[in-house]
Amino acid sequence: MNIIEQLKIDRRRVLWLAGVGLGSLGLAACGGENKAAEQEPSSSSSASETPQDSGSASPSVSSEASNTPDPSFSKGYSGGSKAPEGEYRMADYQGPAQNVPKPPIPTAADGHAEASFTGLRKSMLAWQRWTNYGIQTGDYSVALQFIGENCEDERKTITYVTELYEKGGWVIDGIQDIEYSYQPYIYGENYLWKIETKWLGVVYIQPDGQQIPQENVRTDDDTFWLECRHADRGWYINSLLTPDEYSQKYKNQEKK
Repeated sequence: MNIIEQLKIDRRRVLWLAGVGLGSLGLAACGGENKAAEQEPSSSSSASETPQDSGSASPSVSSEASNTPDPSFSKGYSGGSKAPEGEYRMADYQGPAQNVPKPPIPTAADGHAEASFTGLRKSMLAWQRWTNYGIQTGDYSVALQFIGENCEDERKTITYVTELYEKGGWVIDGIQDIEYSYQPYIYGENYLWKIETKWLGVVYIQPDGQQIPQENVRTDDDTFWLECRHADRGWYINSLLTPDEYSQKYKNQEKK
């Protein structure tokens, strides 16, 4: 499989590649017990908590993209120069993001592993922050803690992006916001959250200068369901479902 074919990935992979902006979870219904998921949710909202949580300042993914390798290509610095220490710069066609803020590392003391809706909310916020960090740096080590083993496609895609950075490539944009419109439904051990992604596009810069863009030209398939579970290690995402997959899997099951 060549690189173009490899990156003709479905939209659920694009969601996992990008740093979905789940900062809105901080405004969602929450509580200390599982039953808190039954509380009234806040109205539809999107989030941006740190520079990497929003793609609003991202460069266009189509104005400069080229699928042709450039023999004279040389990796440089975003913005055209090395950023001063502590100055965050988003990735562009000249180089990867610089000085990407590192999110707080999840610890037992912060409560994210608690078997409660509060713990789940904190886990998803940590996952969001570290996925945003990963798309800009290639370091998904913390984000992977919240992704279940069943998510094989997503793990393969994360491996691809990690290796892209290791080989000298990088990613422009790929950062998403998300509208979180409903409180989770509970089906046995599974928490199901309906989400709507908001993203413009992403460009994969190959080590040889080849540029592989993807634009969100459709908006009628941006809705998904996060299927989350709790285990000894804490909360994790077991699966990402399309509306049809959600209906087929849970149509005969009783929700709380």
